[in-house]
Amino acid sequence: AVAARVRARVAEDVAELRRAGVVPGLSVVLVGDDPASAVYVRNKGKACEEAGMRSETIRMPADTSQAELLAV
Repeated sequence: AVAARVRARVAEDVAELRRAGVVPGLSVVLVGDDPASAVYVRNKGKACEEAGMRSETIRMPADTSQAELLAV
């Protein structure tokens, strides 16, 4: 019940921001192919969309260097 109230409040805040011309969102950089991480990120993306936020996932291979990651 608490989580539902928090999500509803976030959706209200997002709607207010969108009316002001701001589209909030979440960008995630996912490095490698860990299945648990992929599920977690996918669920965060769904939660963002349900709240009216944009969601972006940038996928990079496991051998991504720190310099490449920081460049993203």
